Amino acid sequence: MNQGLSKNSFLLCITLLLKLTIYAQINLPELPRIQGIETCFPDTVGYRRITVGPSGKDYNDLQRALDAAQPGTVLILDASAEFRGSFVLRAKPQDPRWIILISSQMNLLPAEEERVQPTAPTGHSMFPTQKSAMPRIISTNTGGTPALRTEIRAQRYWLSGLEITIDTTVKQNFGAVNFGESSSMQNSLDKVPEWLCLDRCYLHGHTKGDILKYGLRLDCKIGMVLGCHISDFHSVGFDAQAISGINGPGPFFIINNYLEGAGENILFGGGAPSISGLVPSDIVIQNNHFSKPYSWRVGHPDYEGKHWTIKNLFELKTGKRVHLSGNILDQCWADLPIGQSGYAILLTVRTENGAAPQADVSDITIENNIIRNTGAGISISGSDGNNSLRSKRILIENNLMYGISGPLHGDGNVAGPNDGTAFHLGEPQDLTIRHNTILHTGPITWAYKTMTGFRFMDNLCHSYISAGGYQGIYGPGVQQGNNTISRYFPDITDANLRFHKNVLIGGNASRYTNFAMNSKNYFPATVNEVGFLNYIDGPNNPALFALSGQSPYKGNASDGKDIGADMDRLLKNLNPVKKCNPVSITKDPQDNGRKIKLWPSPCTEMLSIETENKGMIFITDLLGRPRIIYLIREKITQLDLSNLESGSYFCHVRNGENHFSTSFIKL
Repeated sequence: MNQGLSKNSFLLCITLLLKLTIYAQINLPELPRIQGIETCFPDTVGYRRITVGPSGKDYNDLQRALDAAQPGTVLILDASAEFRGSFVLRAKPQDPRWIILISSQMNLLPAEEERVQPTAPTGHSMFPTQKSAMPRIISTNTGGTPALRTEIRAQRYWLSGLEITIDTTVKQNFGAVNFGESSSMQNSLDKVPEWLCLDRCYLHGHTKGDILKYGLRLDCKIGMVLGCHISDFHSVGFDAQAISGINGPGPFFIINNYLEGAGENILFGGGAPSISGLVPSDIVIQNNHFSKPYSWRVGHPDYEGKHWTIKNLFELKTGKRVHLSGNILDQCWADLPIGQSGYAILLTVRTENGAAPQADVSDITIENNIIRNTGAGISISGSDGNNSLRSKRILIENNLMYGISGPLHGDGNVAGPNDGTAFHLGEPQDLTIRHNTILHTGPITWAYKTMTGFRFMDNLCHSYISAGGYQGIYGPGVQQGNNTISRYFPDITDANLRFHKNVLIGGNASRYTNFAMNSKNYFPATVNEVGFLNYIDGPNNPALFALSGQSPYKGNASDGKDIGADMDRLLKNLNPVKKCNPVSITKDPQDNGRKIKLWPSPCTEMLSIETENKGMIFITDLLGRPRIIYLIREKITQLDLSNLESGSYFCHVRNGENHFSTSFIKL
């Protein structure tokens, strides 16, 4: 018995060692360097308050209000107001405090870390939808200038709860909001604006123009786009994006937004930066919904009659340390000859004809995403000819890809490389594709250059013969399987397990005999043999693409997990736990560690106050005049401030000789 235990223990150790050896060989990407950067709404305690609106406010001119505002100011814009023109966010003295622009009806908009929905009802008779509760900033310049732009060296602007758009009389607009400058005016890092945020804003174009180039340009340092709805950016014969960036170093946070752009929904690169050697870096793209509406698709029943140029959903022509996680990338189709072939993602190094030789697409992590309803999957070029850098360290892990269909969304060329292809591959180095569930109509790979460091492990894929006769792991000029791997992925061997533990549904096992002794791959004839929870209903509920307890591939991956995507992990990342604390905590200098907690800040009608001390609460104005006095009866006191006019106030707690206080804003 002891010998048996020893033998079992020995086998377990060998198994664990084998797993560690497999994963130790993988050269994984570095994640974005974002330590210490906070993306939560600033604490506005102690900030000055300025109201902006057509009448009875501190300012009726938005530009004058912006010019007057200093760091530590909240500009409260009337929800009913329109501000027409092009407005500039000026450079101000360096200060850790923000200049904040908010709607006067923030209480009717989604809470922090939630996404704005412009047409969603608010329940308020005067402001029945979320967009009606926003002030409107409208570019009327027929020369195409933005509605909002930053000066050189501007910093610390937070824009929240605003509608920003272009007047329908403007036929050509070359950007609605510019965080930074792509021209030679911004030709060194010391000129780059920084700490800029678009938070819960509705940024949109319109259908009456021909060129609406982009919604937001991120040519800055530390730029954030949080909970926004960015839509209707499109052009005839030109690329258009919801978000793009060329001349900003990053980091960038693009989190929990709805994004529409006809060319690319998000694009980094596409032009040479004015700052020598610049590569946008440290980019976090999480929990967004990328989409192109079918009203843009020629021939679709919903088509609205204007042929915008359609390309892809996400593209990097340059960018390092990029984390694309927890997103839905939905609806992209071929639009040849003016557009592209319907890929969801392009990682394609472009040196802009030698003007940007530093262009680099490396350290890219694509995980926990749903990619669906596109003509093809992911295209990775690897380089831009002999004079460019070569892409390195790319991880594609735990994604669900379905509805990747050449017949439904492709370019119609069944003999070409894009007809439902999952991965179109050039020559990136150290590309790892593992633990994905991929349901598509074309070959798994269409490799067209020899590459090193390729690993394809623990994936669950369709491997049926396409309409053009292509199947499985394929590269042109040779047969799938053994011959393709030998020709295009020559450092994969049976012994090093780099093509290992994959399920190729409908695949041809006879073409993979060189990877059958140490490496183990599986070739079920149909999806019925796989053991999905419910393959048919999976498009309506992606959780059903998980493996059932009876599946032969459950717990059978190289790391002991299920082969294919972990649906629990994926869905959890689509809906992450909120991390921003709605409580504003400040300490009085003489408080000796005692705390007052106030929320929300700014507040509207109700203010919650938490303190461990008994005694009295005094609400005073800035001149110290008492406005509300309340006896503390419980740990948390809720005060009705509906009869208190908008303004800045102090909250004091007194208990015998003790006195401590903090400030807040009432909208």
